[in-house]
Amino acid sequence: MALILRQACVADIPSIYRGEQDYIRRWEPDHEDAWRLQLERHLTRWVENFDRLTVAIKDNQFAGYSLWVPEQDCAELCTINVSQICRRNGIGRTLLDAYAATAKQRGFTRLSLSVHPDNPAGLMYERAGFICMGTGSHGYLRYERPS
Repeated sequence: MALILRQACVADIPSIYRGEQDYIRRWEPDHEDAWRLQLERHLTRWVENFDRLTVAIKDNQFAGYSLWVPEQDCAELCTINVSQICRRNGIGRTLLDAYAATAKQRGFTRLSLSVHPDNPAGLMYERAGFICMGTGSHGYLRYERPS
């Protein structure tokens, strides 16, 4: 069955929450308590940016999501996540490409994102033409690419 990308809806919030929680537990377990304390801020960001919150559906199942926000003159990718059982099937790259295309359509000329140094998604970003610009806040690697 084909992969479907669509704008998120309120019913997707529990799946997005679980995806973010899984990420924190896997890659940044020391930050889980702080993440939980900021949960209302995260929920607000997801809801306020529904028009930039994309969901991937494969075989009628929630497969992943991405969220980007305008940040000055660039489109900042806040999060991208693929469900564990759907990984290694190109869904992350499809979400990444959709983010880039949508940002370009909306007039952004620059894309940016940050990734934990241990996260293998950095390789996907580099293959997609993102260039590591150094280390940003909290030790994350900062990437940029023209849109």
